[in-house]
Parts: sequence; structure tokens; C-alpha cells
Amino acid sequence: MKPPSQAQCPASDVRVAWLLPTMRGGYYWQPLFREFAKLFPNTVVFTGEWPGFMPGYEGMLKVKLLSGFRYVTLKRSATGANIGFQWPTSSIIWHLRRFRPAVLFTSAFSLWTACALVYRALTQSRVIVLLDGISDTTTYMNSLLRLSIRRMMGRFIDAAVCNSGPGCDYLRDVVGIPNSKILHRTFYVPDVTTLLSGTRVLTTSQATSHPNFLFIGEIIKRKGWNYLLEAVSLLVRNGFEAFSVTVVGDGEEKDMLMDRILSLGLKEIVNVVGPVPYDQLGTYFETADVFVLPTLEDTWGMVVSEAMAFGKAVLCSQFAGARELVKDGMNGYIFNPLDPPELAGYMERFLREPNLIAKFGTNSQNIIALHTPDSAAEILGTLV
Repeated sequence: MKPPSQAQCPASDVRVAWLLPTMRGGYYWQPLFREFAKLFPNTVVFTGEWPGFMPGYEGMLKVKLLSGFRYVTLKRSATGANIGFQWPTSSIIWHLRRFRPAVLFTSAFSLWTACALVYRALTQSRVIVLLDGISDTTTYMNSLLRLSIRRMMGRFIDAAVCNSGPGCDYLRDVVGIPNSKILHRTFYVPDVTTLLSGTRVLTTSQATSHPNFLFIGEIIKRKGWNYLLEAVSLLVRNGFEAFSVTVVGDGEEKDMLMDRILSLGLKEIVNVVGPVPYDQLGTYFETADVFVLPTLEDTWGMVVSEAMAFGKAVLCSQFAGARELVKDGMNGYIFNPLDPPELAGYMERFLREPNLIAKFGTNSQNIIALHTPDSAAEILGTLV
């Protein structure tokens, strides 16, 4: 059984499958899916976890939730990142054979991608791999077994798209995918309208001192929140108090965060909001002045592009793939989160030179302007 050739049918008839093991917290995909489904209406997302459609996105495309998904954690890295694998449901191949897609988009080199390649061998469909980026934990340079499996997969992948330049280098130099099959394009793209589409409520961040530094992310070790607090504490000890920090998010280290704020005497400076629905995050981006991502490891970092879309100056960790969106000294600064004095120095620069905030924010907006859901959909559509 073979899927119909793309050359034999118009875009409206081409069957496209997206195999994404988990969409938990992945609301930022939905604007891209909406635009992609306009180009290829016969699209289905197959996933093991789906958070539901955001208001206004219901019915934009079909989603098939597959039971049996789980993430198997083998250990944790020094940065707190989980190391393991995403267990696929045994019914993936069966569901794909029922749908008969001509093209499959998959995420990185999971077992789900292996299933897509098995389906490719049975049907001569095309498999396109999407890679967020890379980090020390995700390259598996010290695992000959996992590298061998990736190199084997790379021989049969029809195309690969990666947000980051280093990720493209990894696909070519380590995995062995020919450069002609690799596309360096940002597919994690922000949508301001979606981030502001929820109920607008008066937030505590609107009553804080300015400049206001904003952190949005999980409260876990890997996100580097502790180093941000150390930098803030350094500023306060140096006599700077006319500023504030807003923390949006939740996680297993929430209690540790609260205790650390109290022990450092930062209760009047740092405001912890807690979890906020995705479609209300825009309110926090709007009221902030500078966005800070102190992550110890992130293959990309969607929040950086979202902050830029709202015209914010950005302080970005050197360990985030999205650092390539930050032009040092133009729309923000790249720093080592393990060096709190360095981060404190950059924050102090905004305190001493507040005119930089608007200047950098405008530059951020100009840089990110071409990275939109419709442009990303069109780029991915050229690979179908």
C-alpha cells in the first residue's frame, strides 16, 4: 500500500502526518498548525499527550491521541535535564497505515521517528525530521549506541529542519545527513495575538517597580532560577533597589525558590506569580522591560522569541539554542548563568542606561518580524 504521490494531487489532497510524542505544554505549536492546515487541510497530528485546543483554535486540524505514551527517565544530567527515551505506542504503524500519509514530520530521533521510518520503508512516503537544536545532554556524543542509531536513521531521512546553526552542524557532521537535505530555519515562532487572546486580568507585575525583569519558565534546576536570584542579590547589595523581577511559572523547586527569596531578603524585589495560562502570558510580556533566560541547558528556548515579538530587550543564557536570535549589544546580551556577577553587570547596565531598553526592544521586534507562523508554515510546506 503506497500513499498517493504529491505530484499526482493538489496540496488540498496531500495527506500529511505530524508525529510528535508529547504536546504537553506545547501550545506554541498551534498557531503554526493553523497556518499549515490552511495549506494542507488533510493534516493529522499524532501525539501521546495533547493539552487541548486553545480558545479559537478548535477544529483547525485533526489530532489523534495515541494511548500508551510515556517518558522513561534513565538518569538526570548535572544540569537537571532528564535523560531517557520516549516510549511509543505499539499502534503507531497501524494508525499511519489507516491514514496513509505521503509525508511525515517527526521530532528529533525518538522511537517515534523510528516508527515513521518503518512506515516509510513500507510505503515510500517521505520523512522530515524537525530538530529544536542541541545541548550537551541531547547530542549523546559519549554514547556510541545512540549515535549509531541516529546515523542509521539519518541514512533514510528525506529532509531535516533545525532552528539553530549548531544543530544543523550536528546533523551534518555527526549524524551524517547530507547538507543538501538540511534546512536552517526557525520553526518555533511566536504569535503575539495568541499570547494575548486569554482573559485580560490585572496582574501583580503591573504594580511593580520599573525596570521590570521577567522570567518565564519551569521552576526547576535546569532553568537556572537560582543564579538569577544571586545576580539580583548582588545588585541589591550594591545599592540598586529601584527595579523588580517577575517570575512566572511552576515546578518541583517552587518551594526552594520561595525560601531562597526570603533568605536573600528579596521579598520586595522578586514577585512570584506562579503558573499562568499560555494565552495570558502576553500580559506579562507587555508589562516587562527586559526578559531574562538564565537556563543551564535548552535546545532552543521559545520564550526568547516570544519576548522579542513583544519588543523586549533580552538577556539570554549562552546555553540556550535561541541565543542566536540575540545580537549582543544590539537587542540584548548573552551571558554565562554560572557567573551571577556577569548577569548582574548586564542588569545594572539597563538600570544605569534605561534608554537601552526601548532601543534594544525595537531591534528585537525587527529581528523577529520575519519569523511568523505563516512564514514558517510556508517554508515547511515547500518540503511536502
